[in-house]
Amino acid sequence: MVTVSIVIIDFMRLHINGVKEGFILFFGSFLRRHEFTRLSGATYLLLGCLITSFLYRKPVVIPACAFVIVGDTFAAVLGANIKGPRIFRKKSLLGSVGFLVSSMAVVWILANLPGSLPLQSLIIGAVAGTVIEALPLPWDDNFSIPIITGAIMSLV
Repeated sequence: MVTVSIVIIDFMRLHINGVKEGFILFFGSFLRRHEFTRLSGATYLLLGCLITSFLYRKPVVIPACAFVIVGDTFAAVLGANIKGPRIFRKKSLLGSVGFLVSSMAVVWILANLPGSLPLQSLIIGAVAGTVIEALPLPWDDNFSIPIITGAIMSLV
């Protein structure tokens, strides 16, 4: 229900002038340039995690969503704020390292919880999430990372 509400609000933000102006007034500083004309990263994240929760069982869903939530946050903060070499034109090498290191912290936490996936599966999921985040894919990585890492972790 929350995801549906957020998707509706985001569509309204894009197509209804009063909603768009109010949203920009209150949340404009949080939006990236492309999010002024497209769905926000938060909407894609919610949709990706919702679909992931329908496709996979709980031990897969939790790390798949945690990797994108934690890893992509670190990748964005490091990649946008510290100059360094770029990979695939838009992505920063430091951002990818930040994604991997923070996702490995997620692995370390989850591997010690009962009912978690085996350590090997979690590590493969973290590495896969890092690669997916770095690739110049045509869709939002907030959407694709949990779904694809969930598939990979389900297969290993």
